[in-house]
Amino acid sequence: MPDPELWWQAAARARDPEVWAGIAAGMIYVYTKSPLTQIAARVAEAAMCGLLAYSTGSWAAEWAGVSEPVAVILLSSVGYPALDVTRSLVADRQILKDIITRRLGGGGNG
Repeated sequence: MPDPELWWQAAARARDPEVWAGIAAGMIYVYTKSPLTQIAARVAEAAMCGLLAYSTGSWAAEWAGVSEPVAVILLSSVGYPALDVTRSLVADRQILKDIITRRLGGGGNG
């Protein structure tokens, strides 16, 4: 039977401690800046940003020409405004409907 801790150990070894510190810093930033009132929702939002940074950090670092710790801090922190804007758009369905209508070529004056 496989060791249940194996996936956690593999993930921990996959990144340097500086990268994990960057991910944690970004997640803490997202948690503290979140407008959500429920703790579970804030934790989920921070976790999504952390997972985004973990999964795309090495690619983004290579693309931007920065170190991976810098990339994951930016990704996990920028994940907050991206989620906030998405949440705002979805919450205001009329604006979302207008944007989609304009993109599809509708909504003209004639």
